[in-house]
Parts: sequence; C-alpha cells; structure tokens
Amino acid sequence: MRRSGAVLRWLLTIFIVGVAVQFFLAGLGVFRVQHASDHGTVGDKQFGDFFDPHVVLGNVLFIVAVLVFVAALIARVGRPRIFALLALPILVLLQSVFANTGPPWFRALHVLNAFVIAGLAGTQTGIAWREHRAGQSAPPPASSDAPADAAG
Repeated sequence: MRRSGAVLRWLLTIFIVGVAVQFFLAGLGVFRVQHASDHGTVGDKQFGDFFDPHVVLGNVLFIVAVLVFVAALIARVGRPRIFALLALPILVLLQSVFANTGPPWFRALHVLNAFVIAGLAGTQTGIAWREHRAGQSAPPPASSDAPADAAG
C-alpha cells in the first residue's frame, strides 16, 4: 500500500493544484473577454479562444481524476473513499455539460460544481497527506525474529 498510497497522494496533489490553476484560467478568460469587449465586439471564436487554456486543462484534469480513482482502487483506501474518489471524474465530466448546454442558470452550475470539486479534492488530498504523516510517525512493526522479552 505504501507505493500505491504515494501515487494516490501525489495524483491528488497534482489534481488540486490543477483545480486552483483552473480558477485562475477561468478568471483570466473572463477578464480577457472584458478587455476585448472594451475595445470592440467579441465574436464566438474569439470568446472561445480566450477560454481554450481553461478547456484544455479541464480535459487534463478529467484524465488525472480517472487516474486518482484507479490509484484509490489499487491502494485499497476503503469503500467510503473509493466512492468519494469515483465522484471526482464524474463531477469533472459534468463540468463540460454545465458549461456547454442549457440556459444561463444551468450553465452557472459550472461554477458551483467547481467549488464542489475543489472541496472534495482538497478534503481527499488532506486525508491522504495526514495518513502519510501518521504512518511516518508510527513505530516500525515488531520483527518476528526479535528476542523474547526477558521478563516473560
């Protein structure tokens, strides 16, 4: 479990950092659109171009979320965490649905879902690192070839 746990921990860390970068890229896209609209009109293609980095990273994060789930299965982290980590790629996949279909109120769910993703990923990343630190401070397991207790 040690190596698979390390893989899971680092994948989660990469994922949550990627989520933070996603928020930055979304804001960057918004302010690039605002700047462009201040200097004329913004067409659909130009609008889309402003958000291309956000879209590309979102696709990468979906792949990382799937890898996180697979790593959790291999690490045998327990059923509750497996289900929580299964939710991660599903929520990331829903981001595309929210962003690209429906009326504005439905599309706005994209932002709320991003907070859910960040909360879930942040919680799971914290758990993984806490477990790692707890494992490092635990005493090493007793060896079977250790001498018997002198008092016993």
